[in-house]
Amino acid sequence: MKKIFIANGVLHGHFTGSVEVVRELAEMGYEVTCYVTDEFADRLNDIPVKKVVYSADVSEIAKRIPPQAPPFAINSFLIGKATDIVIDLLMKDQTDYDYYIFDQFFDIAEMNKVLKRDPEKFLILYSSFILSDENQFDNARLCGLQATNQKYHINLHDFVGLIFTPNRFKKLILTSKFFPLRPEDTDETCYFLGPHIENRAADPDFDFKKDPDKKLLFISLGTVFGKNLEFYHRCIEAFRDSEEYQVIMSVGKFVNIAETFRDIPANFTIYNYVPQTQLLPEVDVFITHAGFNSTSEGLASGASLVLVPQAVDQFDVAKVVQRLHAGIALNIHEIDITPDIIRKAVDDAYSNRESFRKGTKAIIDSFNEARNHRKAIYEEIFA
Repeated sequence: MKKIFIANGVLHGHFTGSVEVVRELAEMGYEVTCYVTDEFADRLNDIPVKKVVYSADVSEIAKRIPPQAPPFAINSFLIGKATDIVIDLLMKDQTDYDYYIFDQFFDIAEMNKVLKRDPEKFLILYSSFILSDENQFDNARLCGLQATNQKYHINLHDFVGLIFTPNRFKKLILTSKFFPLRPEDTDETCYFLGPHIENRAADPDFDFKKDPDKKLLFISLGTVFGKNLEFYHRCIEAFRDSEEYQVIMSVGKFVNIAETFRDIPANFTIYNYVPQTQLLPEVDVFITHAGFNSTSEGLASGASLVLVPQAVDQFDVAKVVQRLHAGIALNIHEIDITPDIIRKAVDDAYSNRESFRKGTKAIIDSFNEARNHRKAIYEEIFA
């Protein structure tokens, strides 16, 4: 059977998207080897694959990054370190792999100047889009890549802008052709697998209790952009002491809740982490940063969506969801998202929940159809 190498994503959303692909390939009998960070390795424990576990810990670097640094700063160093380690490990790996699948943040064209493998064996796993209306290039994201560039005499590109740069590698895309912004721009290198919505075990430590007399509003900007503190404070002002809404807010692991939110209204509960797929079935309205995984989970749960994209492909995700009449998008580049605007968007999303269900169903149906073709796609690519 063919041997497949997979460099799993080093960010939460990217890794999550790869789990089911790994599982399906293993179940089809392929010999799969995953290069995975120690943060996520345990989530592959129930899949019969070989794991090469490495640490891309950048916590010491994070301590030296100033508070005003943009959210991507630490990710730049994370990607740089992971790229260095994966190159080093692969150079020592004597396995004759038939195919190589890399997460979209790995600059495989530059990496292969060192690895010198057959590029026809390379595939890229994309968590959502491959093209965008937003200008994604930002040289500020090169800061954490320089050490790896100098070590190997290569030129790693901005890892976000790289996603939207045309290339001739085969692409496994975790959405449907119905959902992308411009499906006409895809070509024969694109294979649409549909998204993966992970069913994780319930977290017994999550102490949420729903108020039966109120609508449940859930607010989260994800694991990368969770430090948009001004937005969280505006949400508090929008729904302070509301008789209508019970509010759960997830602000990310880097926010000190006690120091940041000194006056928490009685109808709010603020967490550093919320088991999202566990909570979403109870949610009436979900304010999300429009990350593709969170958006897919929100659509599948039946919650009404208010999408407040923060960066990268999130603007496109929000734009498509609104265009397909499955949610309301608020663009921070176009309007000042005040407490009044937040409150109106949430009220409108709840009021339009029935009409949104048709658009949501069309999206979910397209996801399921794409997922139904996964086995045939694998058999075609990995013949």
